[in-house]
This record gives sequence, C-alpha cells and structure tokens, in this order.
Amino acid sequence: MKPFCPTALSLEEAILAALTYSDLFSYPLTAEEIWFWLPKKATLEEVTQLLEQLVKRKKISYQFPFYFLNDSAVISLRQEKEKFSQKKLPQAESFGRKLARLPWLGLVALSGNLAIGSARENDDIDFFIIALSGCLYRARLASVLLAEVLGQRRRPEEKEAADKVCLNLFLEEDNLILPRSRQDFYTAHEALQLLPIAGDNSFYQRFLLANNWLVDFLPQAYQERLKKTPLTKISVTKKGKKPKINFLEKMAMFGQLAYARCHRRQLVKGDTRQLFFHPQDQRQLILTHFQKNWQKLITS
Repeated sequence: MKPFCPTALSLEEAILAALTYSDLFSYPLTAEEIWFWLPKKATLEEVTQLLEQLVKRKKISYQFPFYFLNDSAVISLRQEKEKFSQKKLPQAESFGRKLARLPWLGLVALSGNLAIGSARENDDIDFFIIALSGCLYRARLASVLLAEVLGQRRRPEEKEAADKVCLNLFLEEDNLILPRSRQDFYTAHEALQLLPIAGDNSFYQRFLLANNWLVDFLPQAYQERLKKTPLTKISVTKKGKKPKINFLEKMAMFGQLAYARCHRRQLVKGDTRQLFFHPQDQRQLILTHFQKNWQKLITS
C-alpha cells in the first residue's frame, strides 16, 4: 500500500486525494476548490487541464460546476447543507460576539462543518478559541458558563445536539503550535477551514505562522489563508518564558481537570497548555477511511 505522503504525490494522485477527502463529507468541489485544497503545489491551469483528462478517462465525474467521484447525489447534498449553514450562521455569530466580550479571549472562530458552509440540520456548532497568555482555564470556564446560562451548551453525553454550542478546542496565545502527534492531513483541513468571527483576527495570523507545517499538507490553502489575514507585528515570546499563572487561573485549572478525570471526559491536554475536548473525536476514523479509499482509487 502506498502511504499518503504529500511531498511525493503526482498531480493526479493529489487531485484524487482532494476529491477522496471531500467525498467523505459528501462535498463535491469546483476546479478552484480542488486547487485550493490540493495537497501539492500547482497552478489552477494545471489542475483544470488534468481534471478534464480524468473526466474523459472516467476516473472522476463532472456536473457543472462540480467534480466528484461517483454519485451525483452529493451535489444536492452539498446545496442542502449550504442552506442549513446559512440558517445556523447568525446564531453562531451572535454567540461568538458574546464570547469575545469575555476578558480572557483573544479570538473566537468557527470550526468543523459550519466553518465551510457544510453543516447538516442536526449538527452542533463547533468553536475554536485562542485565550490570552496565562488565561486558558479561566477562558474555558467562562465560555462554558456563558453557554450554560444562555441554554446553548452541548453537554458531553449528548450524541446529537442540533445548534448547541460545542467548545472543543482552546489554545493559549503563547502556545499555538499544534502537537506533532496531530500534525496530519485531517488537522491541516480543520486548521485551514477555521472561520474567525469575533475578537482580534491577527491571532489567526499568529496561529498560521506558528503552524507552518500546514504548508506541507495544503500549500495553496495555507498561502491563501495567510494572505487574507491582517498583516500585523507579531510579538515573540522569549524562549523558556512562561506566563504568570495567578490564583484564579490555578483554581480554574484544578477544578476543570478534576471534573474531566471524574467524568472520564475525552480530554487531550498537552504540556503546552492546550485543551482538546471532543465528544466524538472522528480524526483517526476519517484518516483511516481516507487512506483506504484513496489507495483504492489510485490503483484502479
């Protein structure tokens, strides 16, 4: 089996990878979107020319303006999900603006399906938050309490929670580099799909610059996202310098970690003060299906 290694892909293999990944979410792509999410550096003209050849060879299918692998039903599914996304977006933006008023938050962004306009009717609303230095646990606690007070919080035991808020990823501004164990094709998509909706957008630029490994998986998406974020002066934390943690932060940290242990929550806590809360973490499952489907496609 050929391992998925973006730096070693031919252009055809890269195009098939982009379509295989999007097919897992029943999300057909236009030529421009394939170029954008391509795991290889190429021009739009090169991509368009090869797409025409792949359609002629019946390797992939085309129905204006979308390219897909097999079933044309994915087109109507995408259009349906775009409508659901438009309905959910105002609620998500409203809650995001309320979150951004909390004193310990730097950036509030949408993640997951809603961030790219592909939410299903029963989907919850996923948020990605960057907290200020030394304020990670206060930011998370205050965010959860706000969602609880507003009656919008998705509880961990809920398997389906349409339109509920899922606060599943918190990073601290001094620790924006995602763990090496999570630096893969799935995480690259999630990171570059983020949609900042409140707070200081320059934090997203700092996040992208800190995670420059993203360019190895999705070079066009990385460069385009970086291009469209504010060009601001980036403050650099001195090596070895740690944020001062006050008593309130320590109490918030102790309480939340104790709660997570007692209730066996799916918490991944790195040494660099990052919090990952996933009621249903699909990352490894999606990567496995992607590798299997892509391998089958390139060898057929």
